[in-house]
Amino acid sequence: MIYAELKDIKIYKGINKNLDKAIDFIVEKKYLNANFGKNIVEENTIYFDYPEKVITRENIGLELEYHKKYIDIHIVLEGEEAIAYTPFEDCIETQSYDTKKDIAFMTGKTQAELILNTKNFLILFSKEPHLPLLKVSKIKEIKKLVFKIEM
Repeated sequence: MIYAELKDIKIYKGINKNLDKAIDFIVEKKYLNANFGKNIVEENTIYFDYPEKVITRENIGLELEYHKKYIDIHIVLEGEEAIAYTPFEDCIETQSYDTKKDIAFMTGKTQAELILNTKNFLILFSKEPHLPLLKVSKIKEIKKLVFKIEM
C-alpha cells in the first residue's frame, strides 16, 4: 500500500511497468477530461472507472474487498472519503474470490483509516483488504476515480 501526496506520485515509478504507465498518465493529468464509466488507458491492462454519482457511507456492517489481478489507485477529484484497511491475515473471507470480477470480500477489524482528498492518492496491491467510500465527517457525494492496473 502507498498513501502519499498526488504531487509526489512519480517517485513510485519502477515497481511495475503497467503501474509506471498509469503514473505517467496521472502526472500528465489526462484523466481530467474523462467520461463517466470505464475509461481505457491501454487495452485492458490499464483502465479507470469514473462513476457518475458516488456517495460516501457509514462503516456499519460493510465488508472489505481485495483484488489479485489488478492494482488499485484511488484518486478523489472533489470532496473527501475515508478508506479502511485491515491486514489480510487479520480478516476472514466471506465471499470467495471471483476471477472474472477480480474481487473477494472479507470481514475484519479496521486497523487504519486513510483520508483521501484532492491532494493525495492511495495505491493498493494484491491482497490488501480495503473498504472505500467511507464518510469523513458526514455522508456526502464525491467525485473520484479508481485506476485498475494489471500486475
